[in-house]
Amino acid sequence: MLKATLLAATALVILPTLAIGQERLPVSGKTCEELTAFYETLPFTDRLPLDAGPVEIDGEVRDITIGFSQTAFNHPWRVSMLESLQAEACRHENVSLIVLDGNVDVAKQNNDIRDLIARGVDAVVMSPVESAALVPAARAVMAEGLPLIVLDRDVPTEKTLFIGQSNVTMGEQVARRMVEDLEGSGKIVVITGLQGSSPAVDRDRGMRNVLADYPEIEVLAVGDGQWIREPAVPIMEDFLTAYPEIDAVFSHAEESSWGAQLAISRAGRCEDGILHYTFDGSNAGFEAVANGTFQADGNYTPFIADVGLRAALYQLMGMEIPEAADYDLPGKTLVLPDSPVVTPENAAEWAGLGWGDFAPTPNPCR
Repeated sequence: MLKATLLAATALVILPTLAIGQERLPVSGKTCEELTAFYETLPFTDRLPLDAGPVEIDGEVRDITIGFSQTAFNHPWRVSMLESLQAEACRHENVSLIVLDGNVDVAKQNNDIRDLIARGVDAVVMSPVESAALVPAARAVMAEGLPLIVLDRDVPTEKTLFIGQSNVTMGEQVARRMVEDLEGSGKIVVITGLQGSSPAVDRDRGMRNVLADYPEIEVLAVGDGQWIREPAVPIMEDFLTAYPEIDAVFSHAEESSWGAQLAISRAGRCEDGILHYTFDGSNAGFEAVANGTFQADGNYTPFIADVGLRAALYQLMGMEIPEAADYDLPGKTLVLPDSPVVTPENAAEWAGLGWGDFAPTPNPCR
Protein backbone atom coordinates (compact mmCIF):
# COMPACT_ATOMS: atom_id res chain seq x y z
CA MET A 1 0.00 0.00 0.00
CA LEU A 2 1.35 3.43 -0.91
CA LYS A 3 1.85 5.86 1.92
CA ALA A 4 0.98 9.52 2.31
CA THR A 5 3.59 11.74 3.90
CA LEU A 6 4.18 15.45 4.28
CA LEU A 7 7.79 16.38 4.98
CA ALA A 8 7.84 19.95 6.20
CA ALA A 9 11.49 20.51 5.36
CA THR A 10 10.93 20.02 1.65
CA ALA A 11 7.14 20.47 1.46
CA LEU A 12 7.00 17.08 -0.23
CA VAL A 13 3.70 15.29 -0.63
CA ILE A 14 3.43 11.77 -1.99
CA LEU A 15 -0.12 11.26 -3.12
CA PRO A 16 -1.60 7.85 -2.45
CA THR A 17 -3.99 6.23 -4.88
CA LEU A 18 -7.20 4.30 -4.39
CA ALA A 19 -5.41 1.80 -2.15
CA ILE A 20 -6.01 4.10 0.82
CA GLY A 21 -9.37 5.50 -0.24
CA GLN A 22 -10.39 6.53 3.30
CA GLU A 23 -7.09 8.17 4.29
CA ARG A 24 -7.02 11.96 4.17
CA LEU A 25 -4.46 13.36 1.78
CA PRO A 26 -2.00 16.09 2.73
CA VAL A 27 -2.84 19.75 1.98
CA SER A 28 -6.36 19.15 0.63
CA GLY A 29 -7.44 17.00 3.56
CA LYS A 30 -9.69 15.00 1.22
CA THR A 31 -9.88 11.23 0.80
CA CYS A 32 -9.64 9.54 -2.57
CA GLU A 33 -13.26 8.47 -2.12
CA GLU A 34 -14.29 12.12 -1.65
CA LEU A 35 -12.11 13.27 -4.53
CA THR A 36 -13.50 10.65 -6.89
CA ALA A 37 -17.00 11.99 -6.20
CA PHE A 38 -15.70 15.56 -6.54
CA TYR A 39 -14.27 14.68 -9.96
CA GLU A 40 -17.80 14.42 -11.35
CA THR A 41 -18.34 18.14 -10.62
CA LEU A 42 -15.20 19.40 -12.39
CA PRO A 43 -15.85 21.66 -15.39
CA PHE A 44 -13.43 20.24 -17.97
CA THR A 45 -13.53 16.45 -17.60
CA ASP A 46 -14.51 16.27 -21.27
CA ARG A 47 -11.14 17.72 -22.28
CA LEU A 48 -8.56 15.01 -22.94
CA PRO A 49 -10.86 12.31 -21.53
CA LEU A 50 -9.26 9.30 -19.91
CA ASP A 51 -11.00 6.23 -18.51
CA ALA A 52 -10.52 5.43 -14.84
CA GLY A 53 -8.18 2.55 -14.06
CA PRO A 54 -4.48 1.81 -14.51
CA VAL A 55 -2.62 3.75 -17.19
CA GLU A 56 -0.68 1.66 -19.70
CA ILE A 57 2.51 2.86 -21.34
CA ASP A 58 3.66 0.83 -24.34
CA GLY A 59 1.14 -1.84 -23.37
CA GLU A 60 2.56 -2.14 -19.86
CA VAL A 61 1.09 -1.14 -16.51
CA ARG A 62 3.87 0.30 -14.37
CA ASP A 63 4.19 2.84 -11.60
CA ILE A 64 3.98 6.41 -12.94
CA THR A 65 5.13 9.39 -10.88
CA ILE A 66 4.14 12.92 -11.84
CA GLY A 67 5.84 15.91 -10.23
CA PHE A 68 3.67 18.94 -9.47
CA SER A 69 5.28 22.27 -8.59
CA GLN A 70 2.70 24.70 -7.21
CA THR A 71 3.18 28.44 -6.81
CA ALA A 72 2.22 28.13 -3.13
CA PHE A 73 -0.52 26.78 -0.91
CA ASN A 74 -1.08 30.10 0.86
CA HIS A 75 -4.36 30.68 -0.98
CA PRO A 76 -7.43 28.43 -1.21
CA TRP A 77 -7.48 28.88 -5.01
CA ARG A 78 -4.15 27.07 -5.14
CA VAL A 79 -5.38 24.31 -2.84
CA SER A 80 -8.44 23.89 -5.06
CA MET A 81 -6.17 23.44 -8.07
CA LEU A 82 -4.39 20.66 -6.18
CA GLU A 83 -7.73 19.01 -5.38
CA SER A 84 -8.52 18.70 -9.08
CA LEU A 85 -5.08 17.18 -9.66
CA GLN A 86 -5.55 14.72 -6.81
CA ALA A 87 -9.02 13.84 -8.07
CA GLU A 88 -7.59 12.73 -11.42
CA ALA A 89 -4.72 10.83 -9.81
CA CYS A 90 -7.14 8.97 -7.54
CA ARG A 91 -8.78 7.50 -10.66
CA HIS A 92 -5.57 5.69 -11.66
CA GLU A 93 -4.11 3.28 -9.13
CA ASN A 94 -0.63 3.25 -10.69
CA VAL A 95 -0.27 7.06 -10.77
CA SER A 96 1.31 8.91 -7.85
CA LEU A 97 2.16 12.57 -7.37
CA ILE A 98 5.09 14.34 -5.81
CA VAL A 99 3.89 17.84 -4.92
CA LEU A 100 6.20 20.70 -3.96
CA ASP A 101 5.15 24.03 -2.44
CA GLY A 102 6.90 26.99 -4.09
CA ASN A 103 6.14 29.29 -1.14
CA VAL A 104 5.81 32.21 -3.61
CA ASP A 105 9.60 32.12 -4.05
CA VAL A 106 10.99 31.88 -7.58
CA ALA A 107 14.37 30.61 -6.40
CA LYS A 108 12.74 27.84 -4.38
CA GLN A 109 10.45 26.86 -7.23
CA ASN A 110 13.38 26.66 -9.64
CA ASN A 111 15.15 24.41 -7.14
CA ASP A 112 11.98 22.38 -6.61
CA ILE A 113 11.76 21.59 -10.32
CA ARG A 114 15.33 20.36 -10.32
CA ASP A 115 14.54 18.27 -7.25
CA LEU A 116 11.63 16.65 -9.11
CA ILE A 117 13.94 15.81 -12.01
CA ALA A 118 16.47 14.31 -9.60
CA ARG A 119 13.74 12.19 -8.05
CA GLY A 120 13.11 10.61 -11.43
CA VAL A 121 9.56 11.78 -12.13
CA ASP A 122 8.03 10.76 -15.43
CA ALA A 123 6.60 14.23 -16.18
CA VAL A 124 6.31 17.67 -14.58
CA VAL A 125 3.19 19.78 -14.12
CA MET A 126 3.99 23.33 -13.03
CA SER A 127 2.07 26.48 -12.08
CA PRO A 128 4.79 29.15 -11.91
CA VAL A 129 5.21 31.84 -9.29
CA GLU A 130 6.28 34.28 -11.99
CA SER A 131 6.53 33.72 -15.70
CA ALA A 132 10.00 34.83 -16.82
CA ALA A 133 11.75 33.76 -13.61
CA LEU A 134 10.75 30.11 -14.11
CA VAL A 135 12.30 29.86 -17.58
CA PRO A 136 15.44 28.09 -16.23
CA ALA A 137 13.29 25.44 -14.53
CA ALA A 138 11.22 24.87 -17.65
CA ARG A 139 14.34 24.53 -19.77
CA ALA A 140 15.75 22.00 -17.31
CA VAL A 141 12.65 19.81 -17.66
CA MET A 142 12.66 20.00 -21.45
CA ALA A 143 16.39 19.22 -21.55
CA GLU A 144 15.64 15.95 -19.78
CA GLY A 145 13.07 15.05 -22.45
CA LEU A 146 10.24 15.01 -19.91
CA PRO A 147 6.72 16.25 -20.67
CA LEU A 148 6.23 19.71 -19.17
CA ILE A 149 2.66 20.88 -18.62
CA VAL A 150 2.30 24.50 -17.46
CA LEU A 151 -0.91 25.66 -15.76
CA ASP A 152 -2.50 29.08 -15.24
CA ARG A 153 0.69 31.16 -15.49
CA ASP A 154 2.78 30.64 -18.61
CA VAL A 155 6.56 30.65 -19.13
CA PRO A 156 8.04 32.37 -22.21
CA THR A 157 10.08 29.37 -23.30
CA GLU A 158 9.59 25.91 -24.78
CA LYS A 159 7.14 23.62 -23.01
CA THR A 160 4.97 20.68 -23.99
CA LEU A 161 1.68 22.44 -23.30
CA PHE A 162 0.30 25.50 -21.55
CA ILE A 163 -3.25 25.13 -20.22
CA GLY A 164 -5.48 27.92 -18.96
CA GLN A 165 -8.46 30.09 -19.61
CA SER A 166 -7.88 33.41 -21.35
CA ASN A 167 -7.15 36.13 -18.82
CA VAL A 168 -7.26 38.70 -21.63
CA THR A 169 -10.86 37.99 -22.64
CA MET A 170 -11.87 37.58 -19.00
CA GLY A 171 -10.31 40.96 -18.22
CA GLU A 172 -12.26 42.42 -21.12
CA GLN A 173 -15.53 40.96 -19.83
CA VAL A 174 -15.07 42.41 -16.34
CA ALA A 175 -13.93 45.76 -17.74
CA ARG A 176 -16.99 45.97 -19.99
CA ARG A 177 -19.23 45.54 -16.98
CA MET A 178 -17.32 48.26 -15.16
CA VAL A 179 -17.65 50.61 -18.13
CA GLU A 180 -21.37 49.89 -18.30
CA ASP A 181 -21.87 50.63 -14.60
CA LEU A 182 -19.80 53.83 -14.82
CA GLU A 183 -21.68 54.87 -17.97
CA GLY A 184 -18.38 55.40 -19.75
CA SER A 185 -16.88 58.00 -17.40
CA GLY A 186 -15.10 57.87 -14.07
CA LYS A 187 -11.89 57.55 -12.06
CA ILE A 188 -10.56 54.10 -11.18
CA VAL A 189 -7.63 52.51 -9.37
CA VAL A 190 -6.15 49.12 -10.18
CA ILE A 191 -4.76 46.49 -7.79
CA THR A 192 -2.98 43.90 -9.91
CA GLY A 193 -1.99 40.35 -9.20
CA LEU A 194 1.72 39.63 -8.82
CA GLN A 195 3.29 41.94 -11.37
CA GLY A 196 5.16 40.00 -14.04
CA SER A 197 2.94 36.93 -13.72
CA SER A 198 1.09 36.16 -16.93
CA PRO A 199 -2.46 36.39 -15.45
CA ALA A 200 -1.72 39.85 -14.06
CA VAL A 201 -0.26 40.98 -17.38
CA ASP A 202 -3.19 39.56 -19.34
CA ARG A 203 -5.97 40.83 -17.05
CA ASP A 204 -4.45 44.29 -17.26
CA ARG A 205 -4.22 43.97 -21.05
CA GLY A 206 -7.87 42.96 -21.26
CA MET A 207 -8.93 45.93 -19.13
CA ARG A 208 -6.88 48.36 -21.19
CA ASN A 209 -8.20 46.91 -24.46
CA VAL A 210 -11.67 47.98 -23.35
CA LEU A 211 -10.69 51.30 -21.76
CA ALA A 212 -8.96 52.36 -24.98
CA ASP A 213 -12.46 53.12 -26.30
CA TYR A 214 -13.46 55.11 -23.21
CA PRO A 215 -11.06 58.04 -22.74
CA GLU A 216 -13.27 59.54 -20.05
CA ILE A 217 -12.41 56.68 -17.70
CA GLU A 218 -9.14 57.62 -16.01
CA VAL A 219 -6.79 55.11 -14.38
CA LEU A 220 -5.49 57.09 -11.41
CA ALA A 221 -2.98 54.60 -10.03
CA VAL A 222 -1.86 50.97 -10.14
CA GLY A 223 -0.50 48.85 -7.26
CA ASP A 224 0.82 45.30 -6.96
CA GLY A 225 -1.55 43.31 -4.74
CA GLN A 226 0.30 39.99 -5.25
CA TRP A 227 -3.03 38.10 -5.35
CA ILE A 228 -3.45 38.31 -1.55
CA ARG A 229 -5.23 40.56 0.93
CA GLU A 230 -2.44 42.00 3.06
CA PRO A 231 -0.67 44.12 0.42
CA ALA A 232 -3.99 45.43 -0.92
CA VAL A 233 -4.89 47.20 2.33
CA PRO A 234 -1.96 49.66 2.44
CA ILE A 235 -2.09 50.09 -1.36
CA MET A 236 -5.73 51.14 -1.15
CA GLU A 237 -5.01 53.32 1.88
CA ASP A 238 -2.42 55.19 -0.19
CA PHE A 239 -4.86 55.54 -3.09
CA LEU A 240 -7.53 56.94 -0.78
CA THR A 241 -5.08 59.45 0.68
CA ALA A 242 -3.92 60.60 -2.74
CA TYR A 243 -7.27 60.76 -4.51
CA PRO A 244 -10.39 62.37 -3.03
CA GLU A 245 -12.52 60.95 -5.82
CA ILE A 246 -12.43 57.24 -6.75
CA ASP A 247 -15.36 55.63 -8.53
CA ALA A 248 -14.18 52.02 -8.80
CA VAL A 249 -11.48 49.53 -7.92
CA PHE A 250 -10.43 47.02 -10.57
CA SER A 251 -8.72 44.21 -8.61
CA HIS A 252 -7.16 41.12 -10.13
CA ALA A 253 -8.17 38.96 -7.14
CA GLU A 254 -11.06 38.71 -4.70
CA GLU A 255 -8.62 38.86 -1.79
CA SER A 256 -7.43 42.24 -3.05
CA SER A 257 -11.01 43.45 -3.32
CA TRP A 258 -11.74 42.48 0.27
CA GLY A 259 -8.54 44.21 1.36
CA ALA A 260 -9.53 47.34 -0.55
CA GLN A 261 -12.93 47.36 1.12
CA LEU A 262 -11.32 47.18 4.55
CA ALA A 263 -9.15 50.19 3.69
CA ILE A 264 -12.20 52.12 2.46
CA SER A 265 -14.00 51.46 5.74
CA ARG A 266 -11.00 52.45 7.85
CA ALA A 267 -10.69 55.69 5.88
CA GLY A 268 -14.33 56.57 6.49
CA ARG A 269 -15.04 56.52 2.77
CA CYS A 270 -17.94 54.04 2.73
CA GLU A 271 -20.37 56.74 1.67
CA ASP A 272 -18.35 57.28 -1.51
CA GLY A 273 -19.99 54.19 -2.99
CA ILE A 274 -16.77 52.93 -4.58
CA LEU A 275 -17.54 49.96 -6.85
CA HIS A 276 -15.53 46.72 -6.92
CA TYR A 277 -14.66 44.59 -9.96
CA THR A 278 -12.63 41.47 -9.34
CA PHE A 279 -11.62 37.95 -10.37
CA ASP A 280 -11.25 34.45 -8.92
CA GLY A 281 -14.59 32.67 -9.10
CA SER A 282 -14.95 31.42 -5.53
CA ASN A 283 -18.30 30.57 -3.98
CA ALA A 284 -17.61 33.34 -1.45
CA GLY A 285 -16.98 35.76 -4.31
CA PHE A 286 -20.23 34.80 -6.01
CA GLU A 287 -22.06 35.39 -2.73
CA ALA A 288 -20.35 38.78 -2.47
CA VAL A 289 -21.70 39.64 -5.92
CA ALA A 290 -25.18 38.52 -4.93
CA ASN A 291 -25.16 40.70 -1.82
CA GLY A 292 -23.79 43.74 -3.63
CA THR A 293 -20.26 43.77 -2.19
CA PHE A 294 -18.74 43.14 -5.63
CA GLN A 295 -20.26 44.32 -8.89
CA ALA A 296 -18.62 41.59 -11.01
CA ASP A 297 -16.38 38.57 -10.48
CA GLY A 298 -14.27 37.16 -13.33
CA ASN A 299 -15.00 33.46 -13.20
CA TYR A 300 -11.49 32.01 -13.49
CA THR A 301 -11.57 28.45 -12.25
CA PRO A 302 -8.70 26.67 -10.47
CA PHE A 303 -10.13 23.33 -11.57
CA ILE A 304 -7.75 22.81 -14.48
CA ALA A 305 -5.05 20.59 -12.99
CA ASP A 306 -6.97 17.42 -13.80
CA VAL A 307 -6.65 18.44 -17.46
CA GLY A 308 -2.94 19.02 -16.88
CA LEU A 309 -2.44 15.58 -15.42
CA ARG A 310 -4.32 13.96 -18.28
CA ALA A 311 -2.17 15.93 -20.75
CA ALA A 312 0.97 14.56 -19.09
CA LEU A 313 -0.42 11.02 -19.22
CA TYR A 314 -1.41 11.47 -22.87
CA GLN A 315 2.20 12.39 -23.64
CA LEU A 316 3.56 9.40 -21.75
CA MET A 317 1.09 7.14 -23.57
CA GLY A 318 2.18 8.55 -26.93
CA MET A 319 -1.25 10.06 -27.61
CA GLU A 320 -1.80 13.33 -29.46
CA ILE A 321 -3.39 16.20 -27.56
CA PRO A 322 -6.42 17.36 -29.56
CA GLU A 323 -6.86 21.11 -29.97
CA ALA A 324 -3.28 21.86 -28.88
CA ALA A 325 -2.33 24.88 -30.97
CA ASP A 326 0.61 27.11 -31.77
CA TYR A 327 0.50 30.55 -30.15
CA ASP A 328 2.71 33.57 -29.51
CA LEU A 329 5.10 31.72 -27.17
CA PRO A 330 7.20 28.59 -27.72
CA GLY A 331 5.38 25.29 -27.37
CA LYS A 332 1.68 24.56 -27.65
CA THR A 333 -1.36 25.83 -25.77
CA LEU A 334 -4.76 24.41 -24.90
CA VAL A 335 -7.10 27.32 -24.19
CA LEU A 336 -10.08 26.32 -22.07
CA PRO A 337 -13.41 28.11 -22.61
CA ASP A 338 -14.22 31.26 -20.66
CA SER A 339 -16.81 30.95 -17.93
CA PRO A 340 -19.38 33.76 -17.75
CA VAL A 341 -18.49 36.70 -15.55
CA VAL A 342 -20.69 36.54 -12.46
CA THR A 343 -22.81 39.67 -11.99
CA PRO A 344 -25.88 40.47 -9.88
CA GLU A 345 -28.04 39.23 -12.75
CA ASN A 346 -26.63 35.66 -12.81
CA ALA A 347 -25.15 35.27 -9.30
CA ALA A 348 -27.99 33.03 -8.12
CA GLU A 349 -27.35 30.63 -11.01
CA TRP A 350 -23.68 30.29 -10.00
CA ALA A 351 -24.25 29.81 -6.27
CA GLY A 352 -22.29 26.72 -5.18
CA LEU A 353 -20.62 26.24 -8.58
CA GLY A 354 -17.39 28.02 -7.70
CA TRP A 355 -14.49 26.82 -5.59
CA GLY A 356 -13.93 26.95 -1.82
CA ASP A 357 -16.25 26.34 1.11
CA PHE A 358 -15.36 29.44 3.16
CA ALA A 359 -17.76 32.30 3.90
CA PRO A 360 -17.32 35.70 2.26
CA THR A 361 -15.65 38.39 4.30
CA PRO A 362 -18.35 40.62 5.82
CA ASN A 363 -18.65 43.97 4.11
CA PRO A 364 -17.15 46.45 6.64
CA CYS A 365 -19.23 49.26 5.16
CA ARG A 366 -22.49 47.67 6.32
